[in-house]
Amino acid sequence: MRVRTGVAVAALLLMAGCGPGAVPAGPAPGETAPASAGAGCGTATEVTVTAADNGHHVCLDRRGTVRVRLPGTPAAPVTVSGTALAEVSEHLYRGVSAGTAVLASTVPVCASPAGPGGVRCLAVTAWQVTVVVR
Repeated sequence: MRVRTGVAVAALLLMAGCGPGAVPAGPAPGETAPASAGAGCGTATEVTVTAADNGHHVCLDRRGTVRVRLPGTPAAPVTVSGTALAEVSEHLYRGVSAGTAVLASTVPVCASPAGPGGVRCLAVTAWQVTVVVR
């Protein structure tokens, strides 16, 4: 019985993240998250994706740009799979052909940096956004 209770407590702590300093789920003040791709997916010429867009789909015009803004100092590298996007510069991609591409990286689970005397959290989670270029 003690083992089950310990496992349940550990699971709750992991789901709670790193406490009150956890990364907010929504966009930063002054920023707007892009609309996710739905059944009637329109296209955009400029899209900014953030940690809050993890697991989402976005649509982009061919020759449109996707800017990736992830937390971290510095932000983790982003990988791209598929041929629909080409890297213009670090964390900036341009639609080059119709198709689908997946942007992937990692994001910190906890706010960084820790305050003076605080415990530093090095936990990261996988992040991915699918980009449909039309």
